[in-house]
Amino acid sequence: MSKFAIIGDSTCDLTPELRKEHDIDYARMRVSWTSKDKKEHEVWASLDWGEGITHKEYFDMLAGGTRVFTSQVSEQEYDEVFGRHLKAGEDVLYISCSSALSASVQLATRLVSKYEKQYPGRKVVIVDPLNSCMGQGMMLLKADEMRKEGKSIIETAAWLEAHKLEYNQIATVENLTTLKNAGRVKASKAFFGNLFGVKPMLISDAKGNNYAIEKQKGRRNALLRIVEMAKELAVEPTKNVCWISEAECKPEDIDLLVSNLKSAVKFKEINVVPMGPIIGGTTGKGTIGVYFFGKKVEVVGE
Repeated sequence: MSKFAIIGDSTCDLTPELRKEHDIDYARMRVSWTSKDKKEHEVWASLDWGEGITHKEYFDMLAGGTRVFTSQVSEQEYDEVFGRHLKAGEDVLYISCSSALSASVQLATRLVSKYEKQYPGRKVVIVDPLNSCMGQGMMLLKADEMRKEGKSIIETAAWLEAHKLEYNQIATVENLTTLKNAGRVKASKAFFGNLFGVKPMLISDAKGNNYAIEKQKGRRNALLRIVEMAKELAVEPTKNVCWISEAECKPEDIDLLVSNLKSAVKFKEINVVPMGPIIGGTTGKGTIGVYFFGKKVEVVGE
């Protein structure tokens, strides 16, 4: 059985250390913006923060009102990343950003026949996780676990397809300004939401959209509601790892969330990672999300 490569993209939130430990590669998207001095910037949407801009600089910029524009993975990037592994004699398992959030997976799917003709005997298998951030990241980590167990690329992809809606996301944002700038909410809703401290509770729904399933008044209430929802939805938490993805949140907010999750849900581990530039670019500084294996997501947002 040939070893297969596991590849994500810029929305998977896997740190350099995690990618190295689990032998996971990723295809990069791009982000661009215009600074206050009218200078145009475009950089890779890198998960190795510091390549062009740091995590703090990026989210402080968003908090200051700058709008960023995101680009899907290009064909040239797929050629480079997939090609590197195919040339090495590896099949490729690509776990993309949710198809509801990015067109990257559609492009990659169209390119499969090209790669399989170019590299006879090799396979490219694509899984649309209907998730992003550490929901997507957790599926990449699971793929590595199965690869180490000796599972084939087909067996691994089939398991992920069968269980992908059991990877739960519960997130909230600090304010609605970046969502407004990204065109996700109307200006009037953002204004009154910020004025009255409304915090949407965002899940990844059954179609892969980020959906505001409910609202809470105030940051503390939103964070504690994440804990309540995690307790309701987590399956065998003592056997599973919980991941928190955060966009330059206040340390006290992260501490509040972690301490309450530890006492209420009893996950095997709770790990915190920085949120990436693509999803974070539409949700803004202060966004925080909790990801865990749980009950099957059946909610379909409007």
